[in-house]
Amino acid sequence: MDCAAPREMETEKRILVADDDEAIRKLLFTVLRRRGFAVDVAKNGADAIESMKRCRYAVALIDLMMPVKSGWDVLEWMGTRPRNERPLAIVLTAGMAVREMSPDVVAGTVRKPFDVELLYDMVMACASVRDLVQRDDCPPSDSNRDAQRSKRGDIN
Repeated sequence: MDCAAPREMETEKRILVADDDEAIRKLLFTVLRRRGFAVDVAKNGADAIESMKRCRYAVALIDLMMPVKSGWDVLEWMGTRPRNERPLAIVLTAGMAVREMSPDVVAGTVRKPFDVELLYDMVMACASVRDLVQRDDCPPSDSNRDAQRSKRGDIN
């Protein structure tokens, strides 16, 4: 991707990882970033909703059991958004019984512990059908900020 491209013409495969487990957030952030996605992370449902209000995502990986607002709350909020303004959701669950979920919002579910390659394949499949022009006021992704700090030597 040409970093000098005009912002209004920029399309990207931006992924949101929303999970309260830091190890899972770091794992998915690293795997998806290394495979070319712009990645943002949220540690709870409220942060996930705020991220989706600021930026457009092709895919959102949503843990169901999070503090502040649960994954169920996030999915309910996503269902109120116009289809072209919301990501496809892949729900991450730790084995609890999954209630009915709207197929209009949820593209699939993955039980923890998950196979990283299987999850990546799901993300690729979902992202391939979503080409979103990013909002002008959307900040750089967490993965892009991380890469910039790394280039400057700010990260060990």
